Parts: sequence; structure tokens; C-alpha cells
Amino acid sequence: MTPPGKMRHGLAFLLLILSTTILAQAQGVDHADQTPTQAQAGNPLKVPMRVVAYRDPHGKAGAAVGVAAAPAGAHLSYFGGPVISNVHVVEVLYGSGSYLPQVAGTTTPNMETFFSDLTGTHSGYISLLTQYDTPASGGTGQTIGNGTFDGLFQIVPSPGNDGSTIDDTQIQAELLSQISAGHLPGPLLDAAGNVNTLYMIYFPPGKVITLSGSTSCVAGGFCAYHGTTSNTFQSKNLLYGVQPDMQSGGCSVGCGTSSVFGNYTSVSSHELTEAITDADVGIATVFGPPLAWYDMVDNAEIGDLCNGQQGAYVANGTTYTIQLEFSNAANNCVLPPPAPSPNFTLSASPASLTVTQGSSGNSTITVTPSGGFTGSVNLSASGLPSGVTTTFGTNPTTSTSVVTLAASGTATTGTFTVTITGTSGTLTHTTTISLTVKAVTSPNFSLSASPSSVTVVQGNSGNTTISVTPSGGFTGSVSLSASGLPSGVTASFGTNPTTSTSVLTFTASATATTGTATVTITGTSGALSHSTTVTLTVNSASTGNFSLSASPSSQTVTAGNSASYTATITPSGGFTASVTLSVSGLPSGATARFSVNPVAGSGNSTLTVNTSSSTPTGSYTLTITGTSTSPSLTHSTTVTLVVNSFSVSATPSSETVVRGSKATYTVKVTPINGFTGTVSFRVSGLPTNSTATFNPTSVTGSGTSTLTITTNSSTTTGTFSLRIRGTSSRASHSVTVQLVVQ
Repeated sequence: MTPPGKMRHGLAFLLLILSTTILAQAQGVDHADQTPTQAQAGNPLKVPMRVVAYRDPHGKAGAAVGVAAAPAGAHLSYFGGPVISNVHVVEVLYGSGSYLPQVAGTTTPNMETFFSDLTGTHSGYISLLTQYDTPASGGTGQTIGNGTFDGLFQIVPSPGNDGSTIDDTQIQAELLSQISAGHLPGPLLDAAGNVNTLYMIYFPPGKVITLSGSTSCVAGGFCAYHGTTSNTFQSKNLLYGVQPDMQSGGCSVGCGTSSVFGNYTSVSSHELTEAITDADVGIATVFGPPLAWYDMVDNAEIGDLCNGQQGAYVANGTTYTIQLEFSNAANNCVLPPPAPSPNFTLSASPASLTVTQGSSGNSTITVTPSGGFTGSVNLSASGLPSGVTTTFGTNPTTSTSVVTLAASGTATTGTFTVTITGTSGTLTHTTTISLTVKAVTSPNFSLSASPSSVTVVQGNSGNTTISVTPSGGFTGSVSLSASGLPSGVTASFGTNPTTSTSVLTFTASATATTGTATVTITGTSGALSHSTTVTLTVNSASTGNFSLSASPSSQTVTAGNSASYTATITPSGGFTASVTLSVSGLPSGATARFSVNPVAGSGNSTLTVNTSSSTPTGSYTLTITGTSTSPSLTHSTTVTLVVNSFSVSATPSSETVVRGSKATYTVKVTPINGFTGTVSFRVSGLPTNSTATFNPTSVTGSGTSTLTITTNSSTTTGTFSLRIRGTSSRASHSVTVQLVVQ
């Protein structure tokens, strides 16, 4: 790249004789590592203009393609200016014409995939550039990270800026005009207000570009350059790159030895890298801010030091031709390192748990991906002491899962190392939890939260259920409180104090502080005090959100039958992600399933809860939780499930009859927990040649029916066990009586 304030070039090949080399030899410049002195940092740029020339196709070759060599003593020094933190590439087609299909985005791979693959997580490109992060002291304090491709746009330039020859001043004016008119997206900024957007401009055949007296695609000219606008948009100088046409008649020779598309990606990588590491070179006038990384001895930016050295690089599975770039760390021209292989690690928080016999404790298992890992991880636990079981809230998981370690009343006491193993394909990793099981010595309780992570959006709320688990005969009530809340967030408990569960609602105001906080829930009962934590994430309202509701709010079912609820996802703020549903709080012997799971963006899913004949009667609070991963949001709602049943009894317990006579029993139906269904009867185990009738044949709610057994002269004699069964839908209960036939 030329000195700031002068011509800015990024050419694919050097001339055989480099002007700067001649200059250095003539002046006797020492090419050792150069750290700019205080005086140099403020000096005007008086170094002669360095022209990195278009390669004359009829002359001798310049630097050999693929030879990783830089000028002796080359070194990039930092002069205090900004870099690009997370580049957002906007591809601009400057007017109409016969663009290369890969440039126009009509075939794959293309410039979109190139910029996305090169700057994304499936590439080692950014890891090469992190050595050029800027210091906070005496610099901008920026970290260079991954980038994105923000779209392909074709503009219609004004006639005054769209002749056969177009100067850099016209390109700058047209860029500012198109953004002001809304035809191109405006620049995005990093947290410190530095520009992140880079407009990469491509030209159709037949256009000649000029810059400070130099011309594109001719001997002594250039193949591409990057710059900074002199005028501003919303007080920001814009960053841009200029790539003339490289098809036949344009820069078809002199800019690389690869394919046409390969030469495009080569020079584009040159300008992309220089823009990232020296963003405002176009408006710099001294060896100081806003100049960033620059070699003042060789009069060059990062790409100029390796100009014309092409190599093949694989990014996200596609091989691209790119230019080698200068590495201070390697002291030479290098390709980016290979992309790291997809992998993950496991961690547990907390990594140490203490539970009392008859209680449980929770730890959050976190999957941390690396190298673009996007798989799901199956979790398992080993090393558990006798009497301790584990359950995972989400399994498999792509992010976090709460593992609950429950100790029975007779669990083995002591301290044990529990190993949590995560498996995804051929990848396996572990983490450990130190588990201490204590004997029950006095009445006590423990607290837990489900879910243990809640995400809310400014102006909305989210729920988690706080459970009190008693041990040692504890029967007291527990007063709950919350601490560690972010500014603008309030917490309210549905039941407080409680003896079992309480729904905790976090409500975030429209101005609540965003970010992740650990909220501590404390339960107090007399001298006893215990706590649990909830990870609360507050997201900005601009990320979109959803709400979760369910109807009806309560269903009553007879044990052995099923009940249904409708869970509804309602999006807001442009939310379109998928929401995965789960339910907790089911009674024993009950199962649940969702008709649609996950729900994409918005819609309904039917939750069907199937109970069994062994499901205990009672009223249960079911928590329905909806979770999206991008953005990371969690919301929940509660419904009530009332399980009722009935019992069947009969008197007398035994009857004796003479063959040919009748025996009668009174069958009684007793409702449990508000049962109001209709019970019908049947009997089995009758002796041969006998009949049975019920009067009435069924009972609704509660009541009695008379069972009459009629024998005749040929009825088999003996003692028989008769099983009287009462059935209501799929619920069934029975009683046994004895019949003696003489």
C-alpha cells in the first residue's frame, strides 16, 4: 500500500526491480526491525510514492508466485490508528455490464462465499491477523475478530461518475451518494465507534480506473487498491476497495497466474487484509494516527510486503487462491493457518456439590464449541455412589444442561468423583463433579431452580420454578428472596413463603441492563438458610423475542387417561427462530409429548399428558418451557394437572348358596379427589352354568350397584374367587369377593 495521503495500491505482482529496493540501497537504509521513534511518529510522509506496478505481460516476471519471501528486515509497526474489529463486507457492482458470474453471484463459489468462508469461523484467516490487535494505551484497543458478508448490491451510478474512465474521486462521491440515498447499507461501527463496514467495489468490462495519475490494468499502473473517503457519512470516513474487471480486455494479465476468479480472490484478499490492518490509511498524512500497521522503511502495508505471492487456501471446505500476507510473528510472508478442527470442551458449574440423604443438588454442564463445532452432545454420568441417580435437563444438548444428582434416603455417604462424559460422533470429552453425600441428622431442606438459566428481553419477563426439597422430617415453610439482580430487573414469587414450590418471575424494564448475571435465591426457615442460583440473561429488545402461553390453565384427568393443553408461541420484534418445548413437574407414572417440537417462529403445539393407573391422585403444577438458541431465549408458563380416581369395594366379602339359588353383593364406588366419571362393572371368575347381573349397570361419581349371581341345578359346586372390576374410560379398579356353591 502506498504511503497514507498518497496513492493506495494493492497489486498482484511486483516489477522485476522494486523502486523501494532501489531507494533503500541508494540511501543505505537499514532493514532491521523498525520501531518508530517519537519524532518519526509525528513526521509528515515525505517518503517518495511507491508504485507497485501492474506486471507487464511482455516483460520478465516479478516476484515468483508462491515464494514465501518478504523484503529483508521487513516489519510492520503500529502508529496509533484504527483497524477493523469485525469486518462486514458489502459487495458493490458499479453499474451494468458482463460481470464474471462468480463476481455477479450467479455461480458458486463466488465472492460472497469467498468473503464469508475466509473471515468466518471455518477459517484460520483471522487467527493470522490477531497479532495486529491494537493496544489500549497509545492505540485504539481493538481486537480483530471474525467477519461477515452483508450482501451483494448493484448500483446505478450517476452519469457524471460512470464514464469509460472513472477517477477515485468520482468513486468516493458515488459511494457516499448511494449510501445517503439508501441504495447501499450504511456503515456499521464497533463498540468504540470505529467503522466495521468495508465496501468492496467491482467494475464491469470497459471501465478504466485512475488514481492520483496512475491507471488500472496497464504497465506502471495497478490491479486494485483500497482507500478511505475524504468526505464523511454521518461523521464517519468510509472504507472501500476498488477491483477493476479482470476478464479479457481488463486486467486479464498482469494480476496473477491463477484463473480469472482466482486472480479476483487474490487481489481481493490483498485489499481485504490491508483494510483490516490499516483502515484509515487513505486520510493519514503523517507517520502517526490514523495510520495503523505500516512498514515505513519499505513504504508498505501488510499485503505490499508479499505482493504477487499467491497460494491455495482451504476455507470451509472450498479451495481459494489468496495472496500470502506478512506476519511479524513469522518474519515472513505466510498463508493463514488451517482452520481448527471442530471440537468442544465440557465444564461443570459448580464443580463441587454437597447433598444430604433424601435431597438433591444441581450443576450446569456447559458445552463450549471451538473450530466451528455445531453438533449436539450426548451426556452421561459415571462413578455414582450407591443410591445416587442423575438426570439431565437437556440431553443431548448444544449449549448447557442442568444435571440433577439425587440422593435417596439410604444413599452411601462420603465424597465421590462423578465423571460427566459428553459424546458427539467420534469426539468424547469429560468433566468431573466432586459429590459429597451427607447423612440426615436433623430436619433440613434444599433449594433448586428449574430451569436454572432464564433469558428475558427488555420489556418482558421470564419464569423459573423454585423447589423446596425437605429432608430429615422437615415440615416448615420457607421464605424466599432474590439478590444479585441487574439494574432494571425485579423478582416476584408466586407463593412466598412456600412449603413446596414457588414460581419466580423476573421482569425486565425497557431500560434494564443487558448481559448475564448470577441471581442468588435464598430460602430461610428459622435458623436454616439455603440458596440456589439462576443464570439470568437480559437481551436487548432489538434481538426479537417470543412469549409462551398455554390453555386451558387447568385440566382434570382420571388416572389412566390423558389430558391435553395447547402451547402457543407468539413472536415479537421480528423473531423467527425455532423454539424447543419441554415440560417438567409431571407426577410419577405420567409421560408427556408435544405434537410439534420445535415450533418454527410462531404457532401451536399440543401437549398430551398420559397418566397411568398408578399415577397418584393430586394437583400438580406443570412448567412448560420454550427455548431458542439463536437468539438465546427461554420463557416458561405453568398449567395445572388434577389427577383423580375412584375405588371399588364390595360387601359381603363372601357368600354361600345352594346350587339353583342366588347370591347378592353390594358394590360401592367411592370417588377420590373430585372424581365425577361414570363407572361400569363386570365380573370374572364365575362358576360354569351361572350368570351375573349388575343393577344399575353403572354408577356416576359415587353410589352402589347390586351384583346378583344366579346358579342353576347344573352349576359347578365349590369355592370361587370373583373379581369385580369397575371401569371408567381407561381407568380401572377391582375388588375380589368369594362365592361358595354347595
